Amino acid sequence: MDYKYIEQLIDHYFEGETTLEEEHILREFFAQGEVPEHLRQWQQFFRSEAELSGAHLDERFDRRIMELVGETHVTARRITLARRLRPLFKAAAFVAFAIVIGTALEHATSLSTPAEPQGEAVVQDEFDPGEATPLDIRSAEVVEMPDSTKANVH
Repeated sequence: MDYKYIEQLIDHYFEGETTLEEEHILREFFAQGEVPEHLRQWQQFFRSEAELSGAHLDERFDRRIMELVGETHVTARRITLARRLRPLFKAAAFVAFAIVIGTALEHATSLSTPAEPQGEAVVQDEFDPGEATPLDIRSAEVVEMPDSTKANVH
């Protein structure tokens, strides 16, 4: 027999290029008792493949595996858009809370420290209840008086 042809079939087999008929030829060749020495390394492989090709799993195998595994039912949970966005809502609420607290603290500290006057300050010697005061109480800043009232100040 031409062993070159068998060697080519083995090469094609491991490259995945054989037909079913060529694979059958290889199994038949290695099933015989006399195989050349340089091809004996493949004999056990093709014999075991021939034996395994006839084996199949039956219904009993499936039942035993299902008993061992146990039937677990997995139910899918529906996740709504609101539930998916809930972490973003929490983060936005935290940022808004931090801004409100920061603004309140800034406002409280600005009221407790006196503001320094800017520009020229008009000094009044005596307090006259009939005259308007040059200070705006709400902002604690010196309000510059118009020119007409500066002439009346001593």
